[in-house]
Amino acid sequence: MTRLQATFLALSITTALTGCPIYGDGDGGDRPEFCVGAGCPCDAIDDCSLSFRCDVDRGLCEDATDCTDDTDCPLGEVCDTAFDVCVPGVPPTSCRTNGDCPSGDYCAAGICTDSSICTDDSSCSGGFVCDFRDTCVPPGACRTNADCTGAELCIEGACRAPSNTCQFNYECGAGRACVDNTCVNLCTAASQCASGQNCRSGFCEADRTECTASSQCGGDFCVDGRCLPDCRSASCSGASDSCGVDEFCRPTWEPSPFCTTDAQCAGGSVCRDGVCRTPCPTGTGMQCQTFDVQLPICQMAAGSAEFLCYATNERTPECAVQSECSATESCIDAICRNR
Repeated sequence: MTRLQATFLALSITTALTGCPIYGDGDGGDRPEFCVGAGCPCDAIDDCSLSFRCDVDRGLCEDATDCTDDTDCPLGEVCDTAFDVCVPGVPPTSCRTNGDCPSGDYCAAGICTDSSICTDDSSCSGGFVCDFRDTCVPPGACRTNADCTGAELCIEGACRAPSNTCQFNYECGAGRACVDNTCVNLCTAASQCASGQNCRSGFCEADRTECTASSQCGGDFCVDGRCLPDCRSASCSGASDSCGVDEFCRPTWEPSPFCTTDAQCAGGSVCRDGVCRTPCPTGTGMQCQTFDVQLPICQMAAGSAEFLCYATNERTPECAVQSECSATESCIDAICRNR
């Protein structure tokens, strides 16, 4: 065997083992015309045969992991669904809410999506607004009453008709108060409040400085700066929570009748519009004060000939909504009070 023949035989054996042919690319170059195995030179994934992928940094084909989606791939790789093999790359971050994404991203269809940093709404374009993470995001249902139409009020992330909200404490039931059309717990500590609330000035109110990322919420989600549990697959566990329109557990805000029948009231009282009232058939405030000095007014009930006892603020309310008070006040039990 000549030296030339021996060389040709050795190259043929190498080709059979690696899958790389020894001839040129037809243009006088050294790169093989086909790349069908590990170790063959490549520039893109489709330069390699099935079960291999191109390591573009090294310029060589290597073994690849078969996949149908990103979860089939090792850390730091994603599934190229055109070839059903894992390739280097970082999979998109999945999300439930904007608080799952880093600042500069927002949650769109379950995926963290690039956006921009902002200082206020005017910093954003395309109808986006500046959120609690200083990120431009699509507007939600509402953040303040100004985001609602007409007389609607923004309560727990949605616009509500005033007729569905409270104005007076008695509409909220025992141990609760009506603050800016929202029934809230009276409190001395945060533990007495619902999810996403803190205790301030004796009332539970929304704490929008609780978080900037869901990672700060111990398994809950950061929603508009508040840590809220998910209620898509399970009921809310907090006694003062209910599942909101966005399927997060939010503080129960709706009015709740104290009674529905006279039998639920103390002797001599009657149940009217969800609250126990004391009749005052004489039509005098003096008769009411003998029962309760906090209910000094005796007036005929609307739509009937029945005289009942009322509190002063019920008959001459200062406010029905916060906008009827100063910027530093809240409308509490129909009275404007400093917070």
